[in-house]
Amino acid sequence: MSKIRDFFTNKRLNRLEADLLMIAQRKDSVIRFNPKGAFADAMRGSDGYTARIEEYRVWYTGVAANIRDLYKSKYVDVDSINYFWRRAPFKVRMCHTGLPGLISRKMATVLFGSSYKITASVYKDKSSEIDEIASAKAQEIIDNLRVICDVDERFENAAQNESWSGHVFLKLSHDVSLTPYPILEVATVRDAEVVKERGITKAIIFHYYYTRNQKEYRLDEWYTTDLSGDACILYKLYVLDGNKEKEVALTTLPDTAELKDFVYKGLKGMLAFDKPNLTPSHEFPDSPYGASDYEGGIDSFDALDEVYSMIVQELRDNKTIRYIPDSMIPRDKDDPSTLLDDDFVTNYIKIKGDPDQDGKDKIETTFIKDKTEEHLAKYRTYLTTAINNAGLSPFALGITGLESINSSAESQQERNKVTLETRSRKLKLWVPFMEDVFTQMLIMNSWIQHNTSAIQEAFEKMDLNFNNLKLNIEFNDYVQDSVEKKITTWGNAKNQKVASTYEAVRRIHPEWDDEQVDNEVNLIRFEDGMSLDNPNNLPDLDKMTQQEEKEKEESEDDKDKNKEEPKEKEEKEKDDNDDGGE
Repeated sequence: MSKIRDFFTNKRLNRLEADLLMIAQRKDSVIRFNPKGAFADAMRGSDGYTARIEEYRVWYTGVAANIRDLYKSKYVDVDSINYFWRRAPFKVRMCHTGLPGLISRKMATVLFGSSYKITASVYKDKSSEIDEIASAKAQEIIDNLRVICDVDERFENAAQNESWSGHVFLKLSHDVSLTPYPILEVATVRDAEVVKERGITKAIIFHYYYTRNQKEYRLDEWYTTDLSGDACILYKLYVLDGNKEKEVALTTLPDTAELKDFVYKGLKGMLAFDKPNLTPSHEFPDSPYGASDYEGGIDSFDALDEVYSMIVQELRDNKTIRYIPDSMIPRDKDDPSTLLDDDFVTNYIKIKGDPDQDGKDKIETTFIKDKTEEHLAKYRTYLTTAINNAGLSPFALGITGLESINSSAESQQERNKVTLETRSRKLKLWVPFMEDVFTQMLIMNSWIQHNTSAIQEAFEKMDLNFNNLKLNIEFNDYVQDSVEKKITTWGNAKNQKVASTYEAVRRIHPEWDDEQVDNEVNLIRFEDGMSLDNPNNLPDLDKMTQQEEKEKEESEDDKDKNKEEPKEKEEKEKDDNDDGGE
C-alpha cells in the first residue's frame, strides 16, 4: 500500500515540476540573476538587470578597490557619463564615503529600530468571539519563536539587503539534527528568483553554486505547493557550460546526493516568501522585482566620492610650498638619496643653490589658498542629493550640520519628513509580509511537534485552529517623544478627564507589557486612596465599577426603605387606635 501511495505522490510531483518548469522557461516569466552575465554590455533584459544588481552590490560593500575595478573593466560602459571612478588617474587619492552602505544599514534601523508589537487572536468556530485560552497559547508560541528563531535579526537583515538589491526572500525549513524549531533564512535576488503566473507567485527557487573537478554546478531548490496545496520542496541539479545548462542527477555531487523531494503533508501553503523593497522599479518596469534604494542614485554616489576625494587631495597637496636649495637638504650618509625623497611629501621643491648668494642659500616659501571650505559646500550639496534620492533625510543617518533647525520634537518631525514618508510606504509592504511569515512559522512549528522526533522545551505540544488565527502587527512611532513630554501630555490628559489612568500609563511606558501596566495602575489607585487594602488585591476597573453600582443600588434601596418605614409605622399606629376605640 505504501509503494502505491509513493508512486502516485511521485507522479504528482513530476507533473508539478513539469508545469513549473514550463512557466519558469517562458521568456516573459521572470528576470533571473545570472552570474555569467554579471557585466553585460547592454542594460537590457536579464543581462542588464544582472549587471545593475552587481553594480548595486559593489556600492553596498563599499570597498574602494572593487568600485575602481568595476568601472575600469570592459563590462560596464560608463564612457558616456565619464565617471570619476573610471577616469581618475591612479596617482589621484580616490576615497569612498561609504554612503550607500550607510543608507542600507540605516534603512533597516528606520524600519525596525523602534521595534513592533505582534498580537495573536484565535476566534471561536463560526464566531467573532475571541477564544482567550487559545489566543494566549498562540501568543506564547509566537513570542517564544520570535526570540528562539532570531526573527527580528532576520527581518533587519532582510530590510538591509532589500534596500540595495530591491527584493528579498525568506524561507522556512526544519532540521531536527540542528534545532527542534523552524529555521528562517534570508536571500536576495542574487540567490533566488520568483516564478509568477499572471502576477501570482507559483514557486520561489533558491540557487546554490558548486565547483567540482573544474566544472560548475547549480542546485535549484524549489519552494512550492503540490496539487493538494501542501507545502513541498523540490530539488534540481544542473551542470553549467557557459550560458548553457544541463540537468544531471542529484547523486552527481556528494553535497547533493542525499537530497530528496519533500512534502509537508497537511501543511498548507508555501514555506517561502518574497517581498519587493519599493514598487515599481522605474528602470525595469517589466520585472517582477522591486526597486533598489540606489535606483537613480549611482551618479550622485560617484560625484560625492569625487568631491570627497578632492577634499582629501587638497589636504595632501595644498600646503605651504617650500623651495629648498639642494645643498640644504639632509642626506643619509649611507644612501645618496635625500631624506625628502618621499612620494607622500609633496609640499617642497628642490632647487640648485645660487652662486651669487656667496654661499648663503636660504629656504623660500609660497603660501597657497586653502579651498577646503569651497569643496565642503559642494560636498554638502551632493550629500543631500544622494541621501534624498534614497528616500531618507540627513538627520536619519545621524548627519548634522546640513540644516539649522532646533532639536525640538516638531523640528525632528520636520527634518525627518522624507524619512517618515519612506517608512510609511515600506511598512505597507512589510506588515502583511511579516504576518504571513509568522503565521506559517506557527503552522510549521505545530507540524514539527506532531510529525518529527523534535522535543521543544520552550512549550508543550499545542493544537490550534490556524484557520481562525489572526495576527496583528503594530510598529511603534519612528520619532518618539521624550519621557518628560509624555508625562506632561498624558498627565494633563488624565487630569482633564480625557484619558484614563490605564491609557496614560500605557502611553508613557509603551515598552511595558499588559501585566506591568495593570500593576502600575493598581498601585496608583492604591496611593490615591481608592482602596485601603493591599494594592495587589485591587480589582480591575470594570469590577470596581460594578461593585460601586451595586453599593449605589443598595444605598438607594436603604433610602427607599427608610422612607417607607415611618409611613408603615404611622399606618400601624392608626390601625391600633381604631381597634382600641372599638
